[in-house]
Amino acid sequence: MNKIKIFIMLTFLIEKVMDYRTRGVSKTIITIIIVAVLFGIGIGYYLYIPGEPQGEELTVLRIGYQPSWHHTSEFIIVDKGWLQKITKLKVEEKEFPTGPPEMEAFIAGELDIAYVGAAPPIPAIAKGMKAKIVAVVNTEGSSLVLRPDLEFVNARSLKGMRIGCYPPGSIQDTILRYWLKENGLQPGVDVEIIAMGPREQIEALRAGAIDGIFAPDPMPYVALVNGYGKIVMSSGEMWPHHPCCVLLMSEDLLMNHRELAKEVLALHILAQEYIKNQENKDEVIHIITNRLDIPSSVASFFPGTTKFETDPHNSRWLKGIDYMCQVHYELGYTKTPEGQLIRLTHNDIVDMSLYDEALNLLPQLKDYLWHD
Repeated sequence: MNKIKIFIMLTFLIEKVMDYRTRGVSKTIITIIIVAVLFGIGIGYYLYIPGEPQGEELTVLRIGYQPSWHHTSEFIIVDKGWLQKITKLKVEEKEFPTGPPEMEAFIAGELDIAYVGAAPPIPAIAKGMKAKIVAVVNTEGSSLVLRPDLEFVNARSLKGMRIGCYPPGSIQDTILRYWLKENGLQPGVDVEIIAMGPREQIEALRAGAIDGIFAPDPMPYVALVNGYGKIVMSSGEMWPHHPCCVLLMSEDLLMNHRELAKEVLALHILAQEYIKNQENKDEVIHIITNRLDIPSSVASFFPGTTKFETDPHNSRWLKGIDYMCQVHYELGYTKTPEGQLIRLTHNDIVDMSLYDEALNLLPQLKDYLWHD
């Protein structure tokens, strides 16, 4: 409850006391009135007042991410101490191999924020997960890699092959299945798709246990540099400018800790600017080398096919989100808790308003972080 509301209530109390005293009301009645009003003031501190935050004060901010340089902005705002300096909160990070298990943790209330593919939140929100996408992280950024001895001409070349891919509901699974269908191939019949995390994919490809992988940067370059894979097609060629990773926030953070949510989003925007500035390239490569435990020979490919973006208002990106919702609907992924198949749109999963608010913080944050 703010000071203005308290002042109004105390003024009301004084006026009533003076009014009742002039009218000869007993001291007992006046005492009851005083106690009642003071009780109301106390209750006001703990009950929800429209337009003001509610809920417990946060002391820890929990963030999920994946071992991909798609999430470089998360690495920057944490490793450079920006997030801790601005929010004054303890930051707890948790790495997930892919998006679907990250969403399981989000649903379980273990995360406040997630750097995750745009696809995994779609079925999770359909099932009732309370969260919204508030910004873009990147578009494109994945590649199809085959063993060096295998020939590739087009999608039909994959017939009969075994391809390692992120689990059902992930960005990579969604794009690969979409692309195969577009080229007349039936996923799971003409091409066997095996659900794997990034490190499992690399190990299986190295051992020759699978014919190829469809993975996000930097894994395609890990296979390339080590000689057990060749990049034959990028995800941007399969689905131009397709949505990839996004910044997801819990509704509790958006509704009850709006200022904090705004600050985090503003830092994300600044980090994306930092990544694109060529003057910072050596430092950025140093950060991803340490974070992803990759050699400099792999990190030198950064940013690869990854296109870093932020603005959720981008009409082409929004159309991509809508189309991804349609693909998930056709794949039977978006079901309510009761099992009813539903088709979502970007209106169901994207909150663009926070981005507009965060933009207003950029000048002062830049001055504070970069010139302090």
